[in-house]
Amino acid sequence: MIRTYAYPIALAALLALGGLVAVTVLRPGIPAGRAELAHRIAADLRCPDCQGLSVADSTSPSALEIRRQIDAQLSAGRSPDEVRQSVVDRYGEWILLSPTALIAWLLPAAVLLAAVGVLALWIWRGPAPAVPVAGPAVTERDRARAREEAEALDG
Repeated sequence: MIRTYAYPIALAALLALGGLVAVTVLRPGIPAGRAELAHRIAADLRCPDCQGLSVADSTSPSALEIRRQIDAQLSAGRSPDEVRQSVVDRYGEWILLSPTALIAWLLPAAVLLAAVGVLALWIWRGPAPAVPVAGPAVTERDRARAREEAEALDG
């Protein structure tokens, strides 16, 4: 009974999730002001002096200088992508907090899909049958010898 409804419900849930993701991705956002753009750019950059902080979160002198440069470049009319690229050109790719290589984004998703596939295959096929472990055959003569040795030790 439950299996007859499980697949349509799972399909409907996946379609609903896909619709929510599409609406979230395709929804136009409110145009950001210069201060918001500067903060977004700074939040995507690693602080050169601090460990694990973005330029937006750090109070180090180098982070303050990078934020000042970002604001100055945006005031000069440069686009956010041009500003970000100028910082990368100056400091190198390591300053970006999020990876730029496509494999860095696809690899976790591929591993997750493979794990879900293996789990689904395991559930579909069921657990493997138990294989009996065959040991050496114990004969009556071996048992008699063991009894004799035990009696000799007791005596």
